[in-house]
Amino acid sequence: MGGRAAGGAGIAGANFGAGGFRGGDMGKGFSRPLAAFAAFAAAALAFSALAAMAQGGFGSVEVTSGFFESEEGEAAGGLPVRIAYRLYRPRGASALSPAPAMLAMHGYQNDKDTSAAFAMELARRGAAVLSIDLYGHGDTRPGMRGRGWGRYRVNDPGNALSGPRRFRTLVTFSVLDFFVPEISAGLADTSMGGRCAWRRLASMPFVDSERMALTGHSMGAWAAWSVAAAFPEHRAIVLQCGEIFPRSLLADEGAAFSNVLLLQALYEEFEHMRDYRRVVPGLERTPLRYREFMGQDAPVEWNRTYGSFADGSARRMELLRTNHRLVTYSRPAVAAAMEWLGEALELESGLCHWDHAFPLKAALQLAAMLAALASMLPLFLLLSRLRFFAPLARPLAAAPKTLCAKSRRRALGAGILISGATFPFLTQLGHGLLPLPEDVFRMPIGNGFITWLGFLTLSSLAMLALWRRKGGAGWGAADLGLAPAALPGDARACGAAPAGSAAPAGSGAPAGSAAQGCASPAALAGRAAVMAFALAGAVYALAFAASALFGMDLRFIWPFFRPFSPLRFGQFLLYLPFFAAFFSVSAGARLYGQLRLPEISRGGRPAPALTQLAWWGHSLLAMLGGVLAVALIQYVPFFLGIGPGADLLFTPLFGGPFMSILIVLMPQFAAFFFISTWLYRKSGTVYAGSFVVAILAAWALAGGSAVF
Repeated sequence: MGGRAAGGAGIAGANFGAGGFRGGDMGKGFSRPLAAFAAFAAAALAFSALAAMAQGGFGSVEVTSGFFESEEGEAAGGLPVRIAYRLYRPRGASALSPAPAMLAMHGYQNDKDTSAAFAMELARRGAAVLSIDLYGHGDTRPGMRGRGWGRYRVNDPGNALSGPRRFRTLVTFSVLDFFVPEISAGLADTSMGGRCAWRRLASMPFVDSERMALTGHSMGAWAAWSVAAAFPEHRAIVLQCGEIFPRSLLADEGAAFSNVLLLQALYEEFEHMRDYRRVVPGLERTPLRYREFMGQDAPVEWNRTYGSFADGSARRMELLRTNHRLVTYSRPAVAAAMEWLGEALELESGLCHWDHAFPLKAALQLAAMLAALASMLPLFLLLSRLRFFAPLARPLAAAPKTLCAKSRRRALGAGILISGATFPFLTQLGHGLLPLPEDVFRMPIGNGFITWLGFLTLSSLAMLALWRRKGGAGWGAADLGLAPAALPGDARACGAAPAGSAAPAGSGAPAGSAAQGCASPAALAGRAAVMAFALAGAVYALAFAASALFGMDLRFIWPFFRPFSPLRFGQFLLYLPFFAAFFSVSAGARLYGQLRLPEISRGGRPAPALTQLAWWGHSLLAMLGGVLAVALIQYVPFFLGIGPGADLLFTPLFGGPFMSILIVLMPQFAAFFFISTWLYRKSGTVYAGSFVVAILAAWALAGGSAVF
């Protein structure tokens, strides 16, 4: 093992020059990480530029962004309305040659750019597309409260709801403001800004207002129903995972919905979108589907068009072998929508409906995001050559204490069990019902996560305390990754060296102080916090530059790292301490201290790459094993045709957003744990890695989550 991570001694064991950088090998040690950082940063911007070109159809579509104010000026509660948009305008569209148009509306926890696949593909085919941030999402204001909060559920109108306003808003998403007054009372604008956007789109001089359509995913599908009810002149509706309603709910029995395509996920997590039944197969044989929606007198078939585009009666249910979230970027879904909209809007582009550019754009944005995140690693090596950050570049303990295999398995299993068993319940509790101040903690999904992660932090502290009393009393702070290992010549393991002390000749410790490279845990944590903000700040600078220069953010389909608005930056600071506590305790001292694996050697020599991979895999098992088990419990029965596991074991309440969000959470945290593992190996303590990933997690949450 050699007592250090690969590269650790080379960082920690060099003297410093007068300018604050290390002497001796400064040229080599400075230029290589600088070159690597510059390469990753340049790659992130280059990939963003290429993604912007793909989004614009490589010159055939002009893509612009901005804001517009609502003509009405206010939403629920007298809140001012400002809608953020992205407009896709075909180059040939003009007042002399107006183009058909479509309004695109995203789902819960998304933003206008989640609609990019549908928007850019229709724009490539000659239609203008206005994609907006709905209330509480992206950069639109007001929050979701602008929708208003209802009193009843659609499927249980006799029982009035109680609880926080955010809870009543979330559980009445399926109640629309054009329903009968008995159940729609209290709702203000269930289009969530969509009606305002429709009027703005129709007024644009290059738009043919007689050939307009709309699409919405999930929450946006409910908004699409509301827009369509208000503007019966629409030519077509594409519902991505939409709910079907009986006409008896409509306040106006004459409400018209023209040429509706329903994109139905086979593995639909939300009960609303499968008619409150357990599975999707068989819905085509229910009267709600074949009579009230499809307008037929007998059961219908999937993937078959009924009715006529000429009179607006065309209906189709496209069954897609995917889940709720992935419909918005499913190639079969986009192809079906392009064929449907091409017919309804009378488009003659010459492009096959399977000719898509959006996968390239999504791949390029993913590459840009990964390059930006990777840039932090050489930047750490670069900054660690500064005198201030030198204590953050220490070798790992030469002979760390480790648990025996049996004890490690027990501790690992306990953590996995607690994590998985509490995830469905605590996230939902925090999401809607936890009595947090609604005007302070404004992100419902964030409230769910900090409730669950806060509990895991406390349970980890309790398990560590119990273990220390029973058998871990001999473990010191360095063994838990909370203090650096002592180097030869250090006056003591931690703390300032005695005045006038000097490192022994040839020890390799920094000159002038026997403990120059060591610091107390508190001082070390403070320097690590500064380092973490510097590393994440570099990623933020890249995100800001990509947005300002190319209109791109660092994402893969869903919003991850977006530039902050003032409101969202305030929310970031509010939620950050909860993530910092979790990543320092549960995913810090416990993961890299108590549960730490031995380093891997080959032929008696350290194998840093194998150690990184082994420790990363171990961290994934320890930190994501519980939610992976939850995902298997949820989806394996679904794939077998029985129904979602949460519905079978508990109630559909626990199969909602936090189940579907696992597809985003697990890859995101997997990337974070790679970074934290690498930084732990390079720094010898948990602080730098824990603080960096805490900042990234809080940023991803605050930058992309819905605000109440």
